[in-house]
Amino acid sequence: MGARAKTLIAGVALIVAAVVVAGAIALLSGESGGGSPSPEPSTDQAEELTVVRGVIGSEKESLFADPEARAIFARYGLDVQVTTSGSWAMAERPGIEEADFASPSSEIAAAHLVDVHGDAVLSTTRPFYSPLALATGDAALDVLSQNGIAEQRDGVWYLDMAAYLDAVAAGRRWTDLVGSDAYPSSRNVMVTTTDVRSSNSALMYLCLASYVLNGNAVVTSEDAARRQASDSLARLFLDQGYSQSSSSGPWESFLSKGPMNQPLTLIYESQYLEAQMNEPARVTSSMRICYPSPTIFSDHVVVAFSEAGQRVQDVLENDADMARVIARHGFRLNGANSAAFAETVSGASLTGYAEDGTFIDAAQAPSYEVADAMLQTIEALY
Repeated sequence: MGARAKTLIAGVALIVAAVVVAGAIALLSGESGGGSPSPEPSTDQAEELTVVRGVIGSEKESLFADPEARAIFARYGLDVQVTTSGSWAMAERPGIEEADFASPSSEIAAAHLVDVHGDAVLSTTRPFYSPLALATGDAALDVLSQNGIAEQRDGVWYLDMAAYLDAVAAGRRWTDLVGSDAYPSSRNVMVTTTDVRSSNSALMYLCLASYVLNGNAVVTSEDAARRQASDSLARLFLDQGYSQSSSSGPWESFLSKGPMNQPLTLIYESQYLEAQMNEPARVTSSMRICYPSPTIFSDHVVVAFSEAGQRVQDVLENDADMARVIARHGFRLNGANSAAFAETVSGASLTGYAEDGTFIDAAQAPSYEVADAMLQTIEALY
């Protein structure tokens, strides 16, 4: 064999050896976590998710059960499992601090939770919120508008809270109103709420009514709060008779029985928009959303009791994909991903809701201590 042939064979051997070595290095590098991106989690990896337990308001149950939300949590290694509770009742729930997190539906309910279990709280966040609203129908709005209690502006319905509270104080029935042929009910004109002793939506309604009756100003004295509660606020709840304990109850009743049976039902805006986007057949052509004027915002707070709970806070607050899921369930977002709400509801071609930035009048909630004084006064009257 000539020298040139021997050289050629040696060169080929060196190339083959180099390829083999390079392949081995790449294989070892991949096994140690370097190089190209990791593959999708296997079933075995999925079993290693950290179970995180939370207690939430019932209006968020469908959000946490959403398969896409669960998949996003899983990307962060979390299996989030929740149970529901009335927001105000969370603070008294036995063993609440043994959960990884709790998510009441307002800052005032969160303040109650922190007041009772402050030593166990690591952090709080406010990833999303919802205005208080009313589920109603064309017939009721027609009567209310003829009597100066409701009006439509730019395609959005608003209930004049001062005029409405005057009607309640006067004990007016639907049949007392002008144009009641459209809704000839002998019942009192009154909003259907949850039980104010346990539920956040009723608590926010209490705060809103207190603000309006005080001349659109926050009540700052506990003594004044007690007087207002006994003189005028208590009847908003006592005169209803039986009330359900969580916000999902009256809303489900409204969807099932319709606006003629329950003409003014207190809800979160998110509940109405969520149904329109995810169960549109349940929202009939005669149903409408209406906003109290002024309204009040309900911030959904996440209270973390553990590091795992803080990881849930981080995903809800910062993940852009999760923001779109949150918006699809009707919630408005705080922070860097706030535009997801407008993009989502606009993409769903929804109408009749108030756009971001259009709430001119918004009530403020009183301090936790003042609200608690109101609640204790009303509770004693049950």
